[in-house]
Amino acid sequence: MAKPKPNDTVARPERRTGLFQFFRESFRELKRVRWPNRREVTTYTGVALLVCFIMGGLVWGFDIGVAKLLSLIHVI
Repeated sequence: MAKPKPNDTVARPERRTGLFQFFRESFRELKRVRWPNRREVTTYTGVALLVCFIMGGLVWGFDIGVAKLLSLIHVI
């Protein structure tokens, strides 16, 4: 195994910082975020609602189908 050179640095865990430091860094990160504009938010919201209604309809249809099958089996 190779011996480490004197100028090699060993990765050390970062020091724990306080609560205020956490919020300060979080605020800095939020400034760097590319926020969507109104049109993008409207589009994404519409797509999400459409998918929810489609999935709800599929679950509803499946539920009705299973209920009909079970009612036929129960009658026999």
